Amino acid sequence: MRDLVVFLFFLSILPLALSNAFVAFLLWTWAGLVAINSYLYGFMAAIPMVQIFAVVTLALVMIPSMRVGMVYRSSGVVIIFLLIVIHGLFSATFAYPGLPHNWIIYTNMVKTILLCMFMPFFITNRHRVNIYVMLVAVAVCFHGLMDGLKFMASGGGHNAHGIPKFGDNNHYALVLLMVVPLLLYVFRYASAKLARWAALGAFFLTFFAVLATDSRGALLTLFAMGFWLILMSKRKVMGLVIAAVLVTLTMQFAPDEWFNRMDTIKTADQDSSFMGRVTAWKRASAIALENPVLGGGYHAGQGVSIYEQFRYKQGLLGFVDTPDTGYAAATHSIYFEVMGDLGLVGFLLFMAALASVFYNRRRILRRVSADPARLEWAGDLANFIAAGMVAYMVGGAALSAAYFELPYYLIMLMQVLWHVVDQPQEDLSSEKVQGSAHA
Repeated sequence: MRDLVVFLFFLSILPLALSNAFVAFLLWTWAGLVAINSYLYGFMAAIPMVQIFAVVTLALVMIPSMRVGMVYRSSGVVIIFLLIVIHGLFSATFAYPGLPHNWIIYTNMVKTILLCMFMPFFITNRHRVNIYVMLVAVAVCFHGLMDGLKFMASGGGHNAHGIPKFGDNNHYALVLLMVVPLLLYVFRYASAKLARWAALGAFFLTFFAVLATDSRGALLTLFAMGFWLILMSKRKVMGLVIAAVLVTLTMQFAPDEWFNRMDTIKTADQDSSFMGRVTAWKRASAIALENPVLGGGYHAGQGVSIYEQFRYKQGLLGFVDTPDTGYAAATHSIYFEVMGDLGLVGFLLFMAALASVFYNRRRILRRVSADPARLEWAGDLANFIAAGMVAYMVGGAALSAAYFELPYYLIMLMQVLWHVVDQPQEDLSSEKVQGSAHA
């Protein structure tokens, strides 16, 4: 029955994609983030909806009439992304043998970057920016709403894991936290009261879903992201009120087991799981030091033969005493993951991509300060996008999430937001978030 419903839904939206390249691009993004195939067990589970919408988008862009009024704007982020793809190709080509996911990860990265490259082509004004923000928020929060409801209904007993696409509970919590600021933006600027209340409800349910993951890293990430939002917000009192409400809800719904697990953060140096991650960081940095240009290839730290070669090498963290894990494990850090996989050159490109978010945010806020009446929305959105990236950079420090597509979408979205505020345009100060997908 579930497959039939999705099949009928797919048939209803496919004509929309075929009629408009922008709509096809939106559905391409949505299909990748919602990953509806993970919830299907029949004939629709094998339908590659992401690829279908991607092909439709590419085909429509080739039609001259579909490109009327479209002007592509290059940028530093575009150049960085292209360099990441080119460098990744060499890293994958000259990788250590015995890496089963080497080319799979590289291919997925190319697909992610390809979508990002089309974003400046389609997201050209405030209206389209708002649509894209809503789309990303809805697609990701789709996964957390049910877990949030189950957490409330069970009095805090429900444990959330998410879908295989997101990884384990820690990865799932990180993905949800990255879109929480976008929900706040929708709540702040949606024109329809129903949309505002829906965004607020999704915000709290997503928060409960994060609690349901029992992720210690998520708690630290939540603190870091909340601190950023309050520090950068002009409405600090409102931010403190929301923080107080979240703390109260946590005290009300979280069970004793949750508090006991969070309390182990204070003894991380005695936690075998955390110290095992530090051991993996040593191995990854050692790979990078011996292969500073290209690294060891994608997921080099998980290669059995590579593990034996670098098992006892200390890399950049020789000053930390760690146990011998006895097996090849994931790197568990976006920074050391990229360092070991792509070398120091790849690591610098990755850091440049992350830094571009805050560089563009600064440029946007400067432009907003010159015209606050018209561009206040852009300043708020820039801070919210940056908050999502703060969550990624803090939470990802202990997770193997360097190649997940969402942070790359946010990096390019910040660049596109700069393009929008950097061009002459009519007064949009009263324009709110709209729910339609036409422009």
